[in-house]
Amino acid sequence: MTDKHIQSNTKQFSQENIFIETDDKASKSQNVKNFVQDDFFDKGNWGLKFRQLGINFVFAIVLVLPVLILFNSLKNGKLWQSLYHWQYQDGFDLTKFLQASILIAIVVVLVCSLAFLVRNNYREQKIYPNQITYDDDKLQARKAVMDKLYTSRYGDKNFRESTKYYAVNEEQNIDDHLISDLFKESGVEIK
Repeated sequence: MTDKHIQSNTKQFSQENIFIETDDKASKSQNVKNFVQDDFFDKGNWGLKFRQLGINFVFAIVLVLPVLILFNSLKNGKLWQSLYHWQYQDGFDLTKFLQASILIAIVVVLVCSLAFLVRNNYREQKIYPNQITYDDDKLQARKAVMDKLYTSRYGDKNFRESTKYYAVNEEQNIDDHLISDLFKESGVEIK
């Protein structure tokens, strides 16, 4: 065989692989489209769209309007002329209480967030690099259990690593608690 012959065969093989991968991606995309279905985003359905948008708009107003009235009443003067402004002493007492409560809540959240940030950064930079946080023997035993499970269900390791596309049969699916049960049976339970 000549070099030109090998190059043309290699080029043809790579083009076939690209075509196969494109088909796989297209079929996966089609499967996703078949799985996700929402009448709101389909063509037509104008009644549904107007009803959903109207309901969302009404509830947005119901949520936002009291907040705007609160901010409009926090100051002695009106911020927005078209919104309601409390003028009674009870309303002003309530807004002062809410101002104090919100300020305290913001300070507490900020202090706690910064404390957790500093703690996590310290642990990530100083403690975790110097400390082993797992049991290596248990890890190796868990890997052996998983390799045994994979070999029994999907074939040997060389086959699994060399296969580009593999369709899993229904009976090969892993049950919800199978792995934790196997770990428990082997004495390497995750706690």
